[in-house]
Amino acid sequence: MANARSVSISIILIVAAVVIIGGGGWYVYQQQNYVSSGDASVQGTIVPLTAPDDGVLVNWHAPQGGTVAKGTVLGQISGLTGTSDFDAPISGTIVQNYAVSQEVVVPGETVGYMVNLNNLQIVANVQESEINNVAVGKTVDVTIDAYPNTSFTGNVTQIGSASSVIAGGVPNTNLNSNFNKVVQRIPVYISLQGMEGKSLLPGMSAEVAIHRN
Repeated sequence: MANARSVSISIILIVAAVVIIGGGGWYVYQQQNYVSSGDASVQGTIVPLTAPDDGVLVNWHAPQGGTVAKGTVLGQISGLTGTSDFDAPISGTIVQNYAVSQEVVVPGETVGYMVNLNNLQIVANVQESEINNVAVGKTVDVTIDAYPNTSFTGNVTQIGSASSVIAGGVPNTNLNSNFNKVVQRIPVYISLQGMEGKSLLPGMSAEVAIHRN
């Protein structure tokens, strides 16, 4: 009985040691070969739908989620000097639409937004201490939270010139002379080689593993 218990304990210890060593080896491998960031998201160029004139919006047909070509007439604006067309500014998808027919609009008023879903990118914030291991052109393994079982591949296209704190308008300044060092993050822009048959939308969360220099 004692021998059986001793053998069981030995097996458990061996298994635990294998798991710890294997996990540690995997961690070291990841650290040596990749720069990882879980602070990443899908982004695209958001273009506002702005009214070209003042007047009453008529014949408005801009369905949210609909895809239209640049120059497509989404409606008309009927004003004191006549009627003018309200055209789509780009070829893309209408992701937000606040307008309805017969409402009054003024020049420059934003009534919705469009984005080209075929021209999306990943923006990942990388710790400043790791940015020297990132280079334009490097391969990136991407996981989108919405599609955890799908692997995407991309390439670094640009490395930001300012930390995300500065870019967000928050300077690293303390007027009371007490400096608290904070690790800054640098934005890294990544183009995707393909969508893998998935529908990606701006704002989706992602994780990236950038192949090191």
